[in-house]
Amino acid sequence: MKIWLKVRPYALRVYYLLGRRPSDFEADSSINFDGEGEFSHLFFNHDGRTVDKWHHYLPIYDQIFIPVRQKLISGDLKTVRFLEIGVWKGGSLEIWRKFFGKNAIIHGIDRDLKCASLSTEDLPVHIGSQSDTSFLTDVVEKIGGIDIVIDDGSHQARHQRKTFDHLFPKLSDGGLYVIEDTHTSYWWAYGGGFRRPGTAIEMAKGLVDGMHSWYHRAPMKRKSLAKHEISTIHFFDSIVVIEKKHRERPVRSLRGSE
Repeated sequence: MKIWLKVRPYALRVYYLLGRRPSDFEADSSINFDGEGEFSHLFFNHDGRTVDKWHHYLPIYDQIFIPVRQKLISGDLKTVRFLEIGVWKGGSLEIWRKFFGKNAIIHGIDRDLKCASLSTEDLPVHIGSQSDTSFLTDVVEKIGGIDIVIDDGSHQARHQRKTFDHLFPKLSDGGLYVIEDTHTSYWWAYGGGFRRPGTAIEMAKGLVDGMHSWYHRAPMKRKSLAKHEISTIHFFDSIVVIEKKHRERPVRSLRGSE
């Protein structure tokens, strides 16, 4: 009993770090869901290349991207430069084309050589690793800049961090950086674990502290970036959305006569 009391804290830590198995959440094509919203409609009526999406992501896409879509439709926005990391079978790119329309510039990245056959003039696919910063820079130059990034790539913690650190500074002012499948931050196989330092979730938590660094002096990585360039961070189940927008030092005012 005494030995167990000594070992128990370490055993629990290992248990939390290992998390659940990815196989506990295998996709089931027999399940249907008549969700409301534009992206749900496009997804459940899609008959092109294969695409795999969690159902609860679909309304999230509407929430964060419908304002961009409406500006494209109205002509208030001439184009949006969209980069998706992780192409797989190409179905996702096809749905994004339907969602954003013909004026969007949509490119994909994947390290799997088989994905080269999916590349078209309308939806180019670039073959390379998301952890290769030279490759990423070259892709951004070919696109002509980036307004939206979706990281649905390897889901490895070290890759998510490196890709964010390289691409977020290249994002346009007002742009959106989306990290998908952040539940992998809790899975050991992806470099994750409950509150394990270095995961995408823990990185995003640090960005929240960085946004508030006007009010504290604690040293931290990405502090200046978050302080000046991040306006909003949205946490959803398995998705983090980071909005880039330059911020000046907060100011206060007094109003009223009494």
